[in-house]
Amino acid sequence: MTPKILIPLLAALCACTASAQEPAHLMQKIAGVYKHRFMSATITPGKAPGEADVPYQAEDVIEIVPYDADHVYVRAHLDFYNGHMCDIAGMGRYEQGAFVYHDPAPSPLPEAPQCALRVSVEHGQLTLTDRATPDAVSSCRAYCGVRGSLEYSIGMDKRRPIRYLDRLKASREYRKAIDDLHATEPQTAP
Repeated sequence: MTPKILIPLLAALCACTASAQEPAHLMQKIAGVYKHRFMSATITPGKAPGEADVPYQAEDVIEIVPYDADHVYVRAHLDFYNGHMCDIAGMGRYEQGAFVYHDPAPSPLPEAPQCALRVSVEHGQLTLTDRATPDAVSSCRAYCGVRGSLEYSIGMDKRRPIRYLDRLKASREYRKAIDDLHATEPQTAP
């Protein structure tokens, strides 16, 4: 084989190998549990916000578990003021530098786009977004209370190993995520 033919073939092989390693690298980088505890409050009826709020301990939790070479399980529970929250779970597929969960069910909200949650690392932060562009409408609004949003970032330094992995994998949310994945991508079924 001549060098003219061999060099492009080697370059193509290296590019394929590098692109195959991208999901694995990101998966390894983000796998774990992220928690942030903070004080929140509920509004006392008849009082102005801040006047007579009842404080409570709140916690944001994001779990990311590798599933196969292209997918991770993502679950996010985010707390917001006045007891509002976002809860979402599903399998995210690697797409253009991030893992993206596409809800297989149509949005229950009229004229809302189908839910797509993007999980990536940006500027040293694990970042969640359900907006196709920064000025786009939130696509996963149905998973959140009125004050909630899936626009969220947490420092990568908050990442910890999941010590309850067996319990997580036995959960209803995890089993549903696998069933939804196999229904929408039959080639992933074992």
